[in-house]
Amino acid sequence: MNQLTFPDIFKKGFINMSGGFERFTSVDVVVNIFISFAIGMFIFYIYKKTFRGVLYQKSFNVTLVIVCTITTLIIMTISGNLVLSLGMVGALSIVRFRTPIKDPIDLAFLFWAITVGIANGVNYFNISIIGSVFVSIIILLLTRKEEIDTPYLLVMEMPSDGEDDDVNKLISGAVSKIKLKSKSINPSFAELTFEVRLKDGDTSFLKTLRDEMKVTKATLISYSGDLSSV
Repeated sequence: MNQLTFPDIFKKGFINMSGGFERFTSVDVVVNIFISFAIGMFIFYIYKKTFRGVLYQKSFNVTLVIVCTITTLIIMTISGNLVLSLGMVGALSIVRFRTPIKDPIDLAFLFWAITVGIANGVNYFNISIIGSVFVSIIILLLTRKEEIDTPYLLVMEMPSDGEDDDVNKLISGAVSKIKLKSKSINPSFAELTFEVRLKDGDTSFLKTLRDEMKVTKATLISYSGDLSSV
């Protein structure tokens, strides 16, 4: 009995895998693309419904649907064909994606779309459909309620000889939480930045700051905890 060597096994597998061109019929291709598009639109809806960032970009959401569909086409092309698989690895290795991902959850949605495309490309529809349902439930559960104590940035300008302690006491009594983020002083004015959480959305203390504390400018900004997004 002849003993098989690794080159023999590789050669046999290469020959068996090189005949994958007829694996998918035209109907299979249409069905796979349609299911990927349908699930991609489902991802589109979940992303739009659960978006909590500063600026919603429809172009990124549309990209999720396109990525889902294109990934399915790529997987169907290289599935069962070693030659095309190696060629696709070489072709994709020269592609560089330099678009920054501002929100980490956007990266999760991108991986979700890619995973669905891969699963549908090899006819694992149960994985793509059931997995998408569970992922969407998890996302909806984690983002179903917007935070009651939404953080705000309070940026103030006041005369450099003003009383900081009186201003801090006034703000502390008007908000539920306050934290000094930055303070800068020059000969003409001082600029202070606080992170605050309002009491029932009450912003009437801004008028008091202007009238009683001689604050020349007070700006209240909603933000997600990342100063770069303001």
